[in-house]
Amino acid sequence: MKFNLPLSLRKRSSAVVFSVIALSAGAWALSQSVQPVQAAASKSQVERITAAVNESLGASGVKVVSVSDIEFIDGLFEVVVNHNGTKKIIYTNASGSHLILGELMESKSMANLTEARLDKLNAINFEKDLPLGLALKTVYGTGSRKIAVFEDPNCGYCKRFRKETLTKLQDTTVYTYVYPVLGRDSVDKAQKVMCASDKSKMWDDWMLKDQSPTGNGNCNPPIEDLVSLGRGMGVSGTPTVFFQDGTRVSGAIPSADLNRRIAAASRAK
Repeated sequence: MKFNLPLSLRKRSSAVVFSVIALSAGAWALSQSVQPVQAAASKSQVERITAAVNESLGASGVKVVSVSDIEFIDGLFEVVVNHNGTKKIIYTNASGSHLILGELMESKSMANLTEARLDKLNAINFEKDLPLGLALKTVYGTGSRKIAVFEDPNCGYCKRFRKETLTKLQDTTVYTYVYPVLGRDSVDKAQKVMCASDKSKMWDDWMLKDQSPTGNGNCNPPIEDLVSLGRGMGVSGTPTVFFQDGTRVSGAIPSADLNRRIAAASRAK
């Protein structure tokens, strides 16, 4: 979970603890069945913790959404915040004097409770919230399963992810949202792709074969709509994958993990 705090703020907030814990596929699966129990915090606790979080992180654009008591850990509170359109979780004590920006794990199973909670907080309605008409559609096999992927044309991880993982999917429909957020050249390439007679082919020619998009891109392509869509959903990096159950994952995850998530989301829809 990254907030990209300014350096001056990081120095001042010496009580903030950062932790990075890798989530294995098995631990992710366990996290779906192990959930922390939130209870209502008192009004005074909410006010005190909100003020503390605003003082420490407000300058980075963090806004407190809710504060709740985690019942099974005495003295620990969950703070849900909004940062760049995405809900994130901070943990704190009752006074708000210490903040933990990281993940809460269940020690026996190593289930990532924070990840499971965030999946629910940031879930979308796949069919209603995603305008599928704006996406490039690629069908592998029967196409019975569905994912949506946000990619920037100049994102190296996106190219590798598409070449090594997406093209090897079976029975999956991939909706690709061209999301040019890495500079003017990304926008230029996106415009040419979205003006092509065969958008999907031109996109794959570029992402898989390094064949530069052609054309002038003067067809009034919906680039602003695509960027607004991603920002509105809190897509802060590419690639970002949305699954049928509304959950998401950021980054180029391994093929086995992606297939496991697709299968689980398809069953849960």
